[in-house]
Amino acid sequence: PVPDNRADVTRRLGDHIHENRHSTRYEDEMFAIKYFQKGTAHISFKRPELVDKLNDIIARHYPGALPTQQ
Repeated sequence: PVPDNRADVTRRLGDHIHENRHSTRYEDEMFAIKYFQKGTAHISFKRPELVDKLNDIIARHYPGALPTQQ
Protein backbone atom coordinates (compact mmCIF):
# COMPACT_ATOMS: atom_id res chain seq x y z
CA PRO A 1 0.00 0.00 0.00
CA VAL A 2 1.03 3.57 -0.70
CA PRO A 3 0.81 5.78 2.41
CA ASP A 4 -1.25 8.97 2.23
CA ASN A 5 1.39 11.65 2.62
CA ARG A 6 -0.19 14.52 0.70
CA ALA A 7 0.46 17.02 3.48
CA ASP A 8 4.08 15.91 3.80
CA VAL A 9 4.71 16.19 0.05
CA THR A 10 3.11 19.63 -0.04
CA ARG A 11 5.25 20.79 2.88
CA ARG A 12 8.46 19.41 1.37
CA LEU A 13 7.73 21.03 -2.00
CA GLY A 14 6.88 24.34 -0.34
CA ASP A 15 10.06 24.21 1.75
CA HIS A 16 12.10 23.39 -1.35
CA ILE A 17 10.64 26.31 -3.32
CA HIS A 18 11.21 28.69 -0.39
CA GLU A 19 14.83 27.56 0.11
CA ASN A 20 15.71 27.33 -3.60
CA ARG A 21 14.19 30.43 -5.16
CA HIS A 22 15.97 29.99 -8.50
CA SER A 23 15.18 26.30 -8.89
CA THR A 24 12.31 25.03 -11.05
CA ARG A 25 12.59 21.36 -10.15
CA TYR A 26 11.90 19.19 -7.10
CA GLU A 27 12.64 15.48 -6.87
CA ASP A 28 12.20 12.78 -4.24
CA GLU A 29 11.90 8.99 -4.19
CA MET A 30 8.35 8.99 -5.62
CA PHE A 31 8.33 11.67 -8.31
CA ALA A 32 9.98 14.62 -10.00
CA ILE A 33 8.15 17.94 -10.26
CA LYS A 34 9.05 20.71 -12.69
CA TYR A 35 7.20 23.84 -11.66
CA PHE A 36 6.60 27.14 -13.39
CA GLN A 37 6.11 30.77 -12.30
CA LYS A 38 2.49 30.81 -13.45
CA GLY A 39 1.69 28.15 -10.83
CA THR A 40 1.51 25.06 -13.04
CA ALA A 41 3.68 21.96 -12.81
CA HIS A 42 4.62 18.77 -14.62
CA ILE A 43 4.75 15.68 -12.41
CA SER A 44 6.70 12.56 -13.44
CA PHE A 45 6.04 9.52 -11.29
CA LYS A 46 8.96 7.21 -10.56
CA ARG A 47 6.74 4.38 -9.33
CA PRO A 48 4.32 2.96 -11.94
CA GLU A 49 1.85 1.80 -9.28
CA LEU A 50 1.35 5.45 -8.30
CA VAL A 51 0.24 6.23 -11.85
CA ASP A 52 -2.31 3.39 -11.65
CA LYS A 53 -3.63 4.64 -8.30
CA LEU A 54 -3.88 8.23 -9.54
CA ASN A 55 -5.68 7.08 -12.69
CA ASP A 56 -8.17 5.17 -10.50
CA ILE A 57 -8.85 8.33 -8.48
CA ILE A 58 -9.26 10.47 -11.61
CA ALA A 59 -11.59 7.91 -13.23
CA ARG A 60 -13.74 7.77 -10.08
CA HIS A 61 -14.12 11.55 -9.85
CA TYR A 62 -14.15 12.38 -13.58
CA PRO A 63 -15.69 9.48 -15.53
CA GLY A 64 -14.76 9.65 -19.19
CA ALA A 65 -11.71 11.87 -18.61
CA LEU A 66 -9.29 9.03 -19.32
CA PRO A 67 -9.31 6.61 -22.26
CA THR A 68 -10.47 3.07 -21.54
CA GLN A 69 -7.84 0.54 -20.49
CA GLN A 70 -6.71 -1.92 -23.12
